[in-house]
Amino acid sequence: MSLISFSEFQRLDLRIGKVLEAEKIAESRSLIRLKVDLGEKEPRTILAGIAEWYQPEDLVKKNFIFVANLEPKKMMGEESQGMILCADFENKAVLIQAPEVSPGTIVR
Repeated sequence: MSLISFSEFQRLDLRIGKVLEAEKIAESRSLIRLKVDLGEKEPRTILAGIAEWYQPEDLVKKNFIFVANLEPKKMMGEESQGMILCADFENKAVLIQAPEVSPGTIVR
């Protein structure tokens, strides 16, 4: 991978988010729809391609790290308003559970 500058890294808005709701998208093999509290007025909808490895009910009320300033993207006719971060370990998505801090806490 190519190197990025510190100023480029600073453009990322990484935040702790608490999953309020999670459900599998019926038409998709891999997508789970998350309702996430990122410390904003309203929760965001974030689609995550992790259904192969996780059950929706196992994600609720847990904190994870999210990219909050990612350009929205349409998937399966729905808009995803961010991205959950995962480790890619042995071709599996491994969620990185965050500590119990307030939703919206900035990750640096």
